[in-house]
Amino acid sequence: MNKLTLIMSLSLVSLFVGCQKSELNDLKEAQICLNESTPATARSCLDKVGTNDSAQANKIKCAAVFISEGYNTPVSFIDALDQLEQPSGGCTGGCSSTIGAISALTFKNTNNLDPAERTRTNALADEALSYCTKSQTGIYMQIASLFNIGTKTANIAYPLTGGATPTPDEVEAAIASLDNTDMGNLVTATYSSSCQNLDNASDSTKQYCAELGKAVNAGSTTADIGACMKNLLADPNFVCPP
Repeated sequence: MNKLTLIMSLSLVSLFVGCQKSELNDLKEAQICLNESTPATARSCLDKVGTNDSAQANKIKCAAVFISEGYNTPVSFIDALDQLEQPSGGCTGGCSSTIGAISALTFKNTNNLDPAERTRTNALADEALSYCTKSQTGIYMQIASLFNIGTKTANIAYPLTGGATPTPDEVEAAIASLDNTDMGNLVTATYSSSCQNLDNASDSTKQYCAELGKAVNAGSTTADIGACMKNLLADPNFVCPP
């Protein structure tokens, strides 16, 4: 190796190590920022990780979205996830207990009848799902998927309820309006990231994963999987076509 090649190689190694240190410092600063954040300041922490697309950076991004929307304590998540363990979602005639959870897990609009606000929270639900999926953390993905369904079904129902919080029956009806393929993509992504190792999982996770698994195993196409999941939410005893 000649002197010039050696110098260039050492320079590249120094640059690589420098980039690693810089990324680690950025992640550390972002985590400190998030720990000290309020809903009003949480999104500013995203600037500290910039385009970093690592799992750790996406954990921070995922958490920042939820904190910015006022979900800065675990209580609201725990209460809603506990509803997954109930025998019924509260619908007339019965429905999946998941209905109760997605009725509670929604991003809130400042005005439920404002189409622009509903578009904003739908986009927020997609943003959270993207970050939480890339975080490679099962519980993040599980919560984000519930928020995604919950927010979008609530936004479908609001114009029909005059802006009032929809009942489980109204959420159940709104689910029928969701796109089968979109639902199928959500089911398969959540199942693959959240439901593979359930030995030490909570009962709520096992309950949700059981429904996802039925849909994944019953559908030959993504749209079939989505349609199966929608039917299971409406009736836990529904038998999806093979």
